[in-house]
Amino acid sequence: MEEIKSVQNPKVKSWSQLNNKKGRDISKTYLIEGIKLIEEAIQSNQEIEAILIDDEKGMPIDIKLLLENQKKNIPIFSVTAAIVDKLSDMATPQGVLAVVKQQQYSLEEIVSKEYSFLLLLDEIQDPGNLGAIIRSADAAGIEAIFLGNGTVDLYNSKVIRSAMGSLFHIPIVSVDLNQLIPLLQQDGFQVIGTSPYADKAYFDIDFSLKTALLLGNESRGLSEERKQQVTEMVKIPLMGQAESLNVTMATTVILYERVRQLLIVR
Repeated sequence: MEEIKSVQNPKVKSWSQLNNKKGRDISKTYLIEGIKLIEEAIQSNQEIEAILIDDEKGMPIDIKLLLENQKKNIPIFSVTAAIVDKLSDMATPQGVLAVVKQQQYSLEEIVSKEYSFLLLLDEIQDPGNLGAIIRSADAAGIEAIFLGNGTVDLYNSKVIRSAMGSLFHIPIVSVDLNQLIPLLQQDGFQVIGTSPYADKAYFDIDFSLKTALLLGNESRGLSEERKQQVTEMVKIPLMGQAESLNVTMATTVILYERVRQLLIVR
């Protein structure tokens, strides 16, 4: 285990660049922190470049046992609390961080697979919303997620925390939806958009068909351009006085209608 004592160490300076999108884009890596999240990354066979341990707190026993059981040979660095504070954006850091390689998927690789249900997100800007949507999609068995232009960076620390490890389980690709949507429609996908003003309810859609569910910006919803590209627009009927549902809630409701339909068929 290599010891690093100075916040001016070149490795620390390099890791600190991962707290901004530009640094993450250049290195194609990102930071995660916390025992549970690092355990999930190890178990999901993520490519971990380094694990950083607060020298005052020591190696968490759960991570140590997991690395030993899986015979993982990951570089481990013992660092000071000052270095942890420099790299962490948590109010009370747990004292363990990891540098993880970004998962790389090409559009062609994803589209070529025999998927039947995809999630398209256009201009989702709140990191907490994106992370929670990814978690719901993982729970509902979504096969891949596509992030359109204007969507918050997938590797934003708040996205990672909100997703709670689910971004390790699903292929997630940033794409130009203007290119993707026609490809999906040529492949037989129905593209379902959402709007509170649609005539059809979401539960009237046959989700046994190949489907791409398209969700738009938190405040504006889908743009007019996107509305012109969809096969059908649907709404979630509101029985009370609330004007709308949060985009995360709306996504989860519709995803679980598909789950319900699949369970009925079985």
